[in-house]
Amino acid sequence: MRKLNVIILGSGLAALTAARELSVNCNVIIFTKTGRASSWKAQGGIAAAVNEDDVKHHAADTLYAGAGHGNERAVKTLVQDGVRAVHEWIKEGMSFDKDLNGDFARCLEGAHSVRRILHAGGDQTGKRMMEHILSTCLTIDLFTDKKVVDLIINEGSCRGVTVKGRNGGIEHVFADAVVIATGGYGGLFDSSSADKSLAGEGSALAYRGGAELEDMEFTQFHPTLLWSENKSHGLISEAVRGEGAVLVNGKNERLMAWHPLKDLAPRDVVARTLYENVKKGIPVFLDIQCVTDMEKRFPTVSAICKRAGVDLYKGKIPVRPGAHFSIGGVRTDINGCTSVEGLYAAGEAACTGVHGANRLASNSLLETIVFGKRTASHIAATVRPRNINTSATRRADIKPLKFPEKEAVIKAVSHGAGIEKNPDDLKELIGFCETFQVKQHLHSLRENWKLKEVEVSNMLITAWLIATSSLIRTESRGSHYRSDCPVQNPEQWEGKKVIRHISEKLIRPCFTEGSTEYEPMDTETNA
Repeated sequence: MRKLNVIILGSGLAALTAARELSVNCNVIIFTKTGRASSWKAQGGIAAAVNEDDVKHHAADTLYAGAGHGNERAVKTLVQDGVRAVHEWIKEGMSFDKDLNGDFARCLEGAHSVRRILHAGGDQTGKRMMEHILSTCLTIDLFTDKKVVDLIINEGSCRGVTVKGRNGGIEHVFADAVVIATGGYGGLFDSSSADKSLAGEGSALAYRGGAELEDMEFTQFHPTLLWSENKSHGLISEAVRGEGAVLVNGKNERLMAWHPLKDLAPRDVVARTLYENVKKGIPVFLDIQCVTDMEKRFPTVSAICKRAGVDLYKGKIPVRPGAHFSIGGVRTDINGCTSVEGLYAAGEAACTGVHGANRLASNSLLETIVFGKRTASHIAATVRPRNINTSATRRADIKPLKFPEKEAVIKAVSHGAGIEKNPDDLKELIGFCETFQVKQHLHSLRENWKLKEVEVSNMLITAWLIATSSLIRTESRGSHYRSDCPVQNPEQWEGKKVIRHISEKLIRPCFTEGSTEYEPMDTETNA
């Protein structure tokens, strides 16, 4: 029996964890963009119940932060498998920071009830973990010069991907399994900790391929992006607040004094509090005067400040909330399986339900190594080599008449689907996407499109999915805040997910006196 052929899209920690596991007995090909994945930038550390007696508390904290929307089975899997995963990495030689007694230097971050965050190199945890896994990977074919323009779907099964080189050449690459690990869609927002290239490619590819998406309305905003000269310069880790930094306004008044958890309240709460000040034109700062050895303990943050011209010795860093983590994504079970045979997803591109409506700080790195490995193990144990079928679902060879500039999409998403949403702005964003015939993008053959057009197409599809999903969920929960319905609506929404599928008749246009109104058509919430 021949080896399995597996294609992985992405090169972050989830992708490489899956690749390392699979490469022992499978042929693995990675398609990724140039540049570094978000995993390299992860500052906050990895949340892990290194002591077994902390497992139930870690699970409880994760569910609490998730605002009653988390999948308990997925959360239990995350924290239990996470203990084993972290110890395996340590056994392999991964080094986490120690205290003066030689024990793990556990740190505290928002909504954690105890110190359980492990760091490496201070605020360089993602970088150190990426370096470690790259040093332990077997030989893997990795391509950065070929852009994935589509999934190959045959009779409801994913059989590979269609790629296009920079010279315009088209290639159909077949496989027994395809794993989407492309990261999130934070690049759709003007103020974001994510690279602008991370604009929902995985979500758009999966949706076009017939996979279900889940909870696209939930986007987590990090409270503290360094904000200077009217732009974001990078993330200021929550770990800085964990070591005593506090949020203040221009009058040096503490902004989070009202909350029981103060500056370490859940991220959605802190982000909205800061946003209220930003809306009023009130400057917001992170006061770091009580943090000792700032440059030594937080070298990445210190370097970001230096590049932005912010003097740390003045004791205050100007900050503003920005898009940080995509909670919604390709719907999967705890083994990475999507609703399409042969298609899997892991990491930020996937939605297992583990984060609920708001991710607990530093659970993201844990998620990548836990579910990246589970996905790979499931593929290796259950998938069998199959005959290559060169046919694929036919698509209409029709190209939309025009495409917006990337900057225009980012501007529209930032205005319409930011920290605080309302129906009018969401409808305006939907209208923007449909002006550029987004529904035609869902079914068009894109092989002959320019690579830039494919990228913008993915952005439009993902933006439309975020906006329509946000319009459907008529409540505020976790990272999803609607100004017209500012509280949770448990009677209608408790335990309900917004599930999206390309065959849906989710939104219908009703034209009244020249305007376009949108209303839910079919029930799209699943218990």
